[in-house]
Parts: sequence; structure tokens; C-alpha cells
Amino acid sequence: MNLKKFAIRGIVFLAIFVALCMFFSGTVRTITTPKVRLVTPKKGKLEERIKLTCKPAFPTVEPVSFALSDGLTLSIVNVNSRAGYTVKAGEVIVEAKVADYDAKYKQYQQDYDTAAAQLLSIENKNRKTRINQRDQAYADAYYGLQQARHNAVDKEMDMDSQLLKEKLERVDTGYPEDASDTLKKLIDDWRSANEALEKAQQTMESVSRYNIDDTVWSYITERKEQQEKLEDAEKGLRNLVALNDSAKAITAPHDGYMAEMKVNAGDTYDGSQPMFTITPENTLPVLRADLSNVTRTVTEGMDVSMESDSGVSSKVLGIGTDSENKKYCDIEMTKQLINAVGSVYSILETGTSMILVYNAREATTLLDTNVVRGTKPDYYVFIAKRNEGAFAGDTYKIEEKKVNVVAMTSEKVSVQDDLSAYLIAYGEDRNIRSGDTVMQYVQSDSDEDESED
Repeated sequence: MNLKKFAIRGIVFLAIFVALCMFFSGTVRTITTPKVRLVTPKKGKLEERIKLTCKPAFPTVEPVSFALSDGLTLSIVNVNSRAGYTVKAGEVIVEAKVADYDAKYKQYQQDYDTAAAQLLSIENKNRKTRINQRDQAYADAYYGLQQARHNAVDKEMDMDSQLLKEKLERVDTGYPEDASDTLKKLIDDWRSANEALEKAQQTMESVSRYNIDDTVWSYITERKEQQEKLEDAEKGLRNLVALNDSAKAITAPHDGYMAEMKVNAGDTYDGSQPMFTITPENTLPVLRADLSNVTRTVTEGMDVSMESDSGVSSKVLGIGTDSENKKYCDIEMTKQLINAVGSVYSILETGTSMILVYNAREATTLLDTNVVRGTKPDYYVFIAKRNEGAFAGDTYKIEEKKVNVVAMTSEKVSVQDDLSAYLIAYGEDRNIRSGDTVMQYVQSDSDEDESED
């Protein structure tokens, strides 16, 4: 009986001993074996959000000039707009005045008075001189021929200049091949002027038999000279006053956005360049983003959104290169985008940031950046092969596998290799290398979405 009890106790003690050995064996293995996280790779298209620095740009603008004549210039008094401002049709953009207006006004008055006095003197001197119909016909033909010659020469010079620009030669009839509409009109004008010159010459020939007394001819020429001076002075005076009045309020021709203001208060303007440029009616500026430091290929139609979480989005309109050979892209500037930022002017002053959404064209294996190891071009991952363990759960043997990295963002790596059949080990609690045995971390709820046995 005692022997039987002793045997039973021995068996119990042996079972306890074996159980303790198994427990402590598993515990030691658990403590000494590196822990890793495991993930099964999936395929997808790489998406990257690229921050772009942008400012408004005006690809299409209309220049607004102020026509001047007779060597006149303007003094700019006030400028009421800036680049980026919204302008309305009829809004006063620039206030100016004719430079040295009072002195020029006085000079025209003096020229007019002098010509009027000279004309009166000529009339008094020739009170007894009579001009008959033949005399007047001869004078009209003579001055008509002069005017026709001047006009024909002017038209010929305009035509020749355009021919030279277009690298074409004159033709006797019709127009040179590939002539522009501008050149065709200049050729028509020249031919019309030549026809008028021929008629003027015929008219002159018809009256050349008339004999005009020298006194009469002198009276006609002197009177015409002073009449022309009188007319020039009167015309100059009217133009001066009208020009000064219109310069007081130079307005926007239509609604738009001010693109560039080319004059400032205190400047002298000579009419050789535009005063300002504005966008065409119903045309918005664009947001121009610098692509100098962007490595991705940006193409027309890519989605762009505001950096803030406003829900405002847009698209890339086109790609270009500026005068400094820097690459840029133009982003559509919508009314919604302008309202979200404030105004075109505020964006022009401070700039703004947009997020370009880059999507790869083809699906690849996508991994988190902390899963891929190595440096370019020697990238690799650790694949885990399961070993059924007798104690303390499953263990895995890890092996190094080289991968071909296609692209990389701050969060994701696009890998050309198909890794869907593998478990990838990462996030180890200590250094590991190929050939090591590892165990999987005990998963929490947050791990279950990304890890798989």
C-alpha cells in the first residue's frame, strides 16, 4: 500500500516537473527571441501629396495705353490700383495731366494769334488783288498734286516696310504668295494712292496752260501758308485741352484683374508703352507653382487642393518654363479658391500653398517606409517563414529578399516585385539579421488591421 502511494506521488511530482520545464523553456524562449510585426503586402497605386508654393500669374493680358501726339507727355498724378486688384469697367485707374500744360497752351495761343495777324496783314496788302476761277483751279490742282505725291510716298514706305518684315517681293498684280492680311491692305492702300496721284497729275496737266500773275500766285501761297498755321494752332489747342481733360481720369476698359501697373505717381509717361495691363474680361488669373524641387512628373489635369482642410480643390492647367529656365505648372484659380484665400492681391503679396495629389499610373506593391530596408539601389525586406514550435507558440525564420523600389514618399514605398505571397517582418524590438528566428508581437486591436499570421 505504501509502495503504491509512493509511486503515485512520484508520478505527480514528475508531471509537475515536466510541466515546469515546459513552462520555463517557453518563457526563456519568449524572452530571448526577437519580436517582430508581420504584414502581408497588398497592391495599389502610389499616392503622394506634394506641397507646392504658388503665386498668381497672368498668362493672358491686355495692355492699356494712352495715345499721345506732337511730342506731348503726361505727368502721373495718382495711381489708384495695384497688381492683383479687381477692377471694374470705367473705374479710374490713373490720374494724370499734360506735362507743362500751361506753357504749351500759351504757345499754341501765341502761334494762333501770330498766324491770324499775318493772315490779316496779307489780306490788307492784297485788297485790290482778285483771284478768278482759273487762278483758283490752278492753285487747287497744284496743292492737290503735292498732297497726292506725299500720300503715295507714305503708302509706299508702309508697304515696303511690311514686305521687308515678311521677306516678300512686290508683284505687279494681286498679292505675293503667303502675304498677310496686313500686307494685303497696305498694298491696296498704295495702289489706291497711286491711282489718286495719276488723277492729280491729269488734273494738273489740264490747268497747266493757265497763266497766273506773279502777284496773284504770291497772294495765294502766302495766304495758304498762314491759313495752315492758323489751322494747326487751333487744332493743337483743341487737342491739348481734350488730352488734358481725358488724362485726368484714365479708366479700365472692362471688368478684370489688374495684372501689372507700369507707372507710378510722379512718373513722366510718353505713350511708348502700356500704362497697365489687365486680364481679358471673364478671365481669371492662374496660380503658378514652382516645380524646381519637385521630382515627380506633373501633368495637365492632376488634382490640386488647398493646404488647409477647406475642401477647395482645383486642377493643373499646363506646364511651362520661365525666363530663368525654371519649370512651373499653372493651376486653375477658381472663384471658390479666391474666396477661400481672400483675394488675388493677398495671394500675390504673401503667396499660398497648394497640395498636388500625385497618383501612380500603375498598381504596384505598396509598403510602409519602415518596412523597406537598405539604401539605393540595394533595397530589401525581411520575409518570415513559419516554423511550428513545440513550446511557447509559433516562431519564424527571417530571410533577406531584395526588392526593386519604383518610387518612395514620406509614408509609402512602391515596390515592383509581387510580394503578396509573403509575410514581411518589421518593427523588431532588437537588431535582427537574415537567418534569425523571431516571434510575432502579441497583437493589439490596432495591429490587427495591418498584421496577419
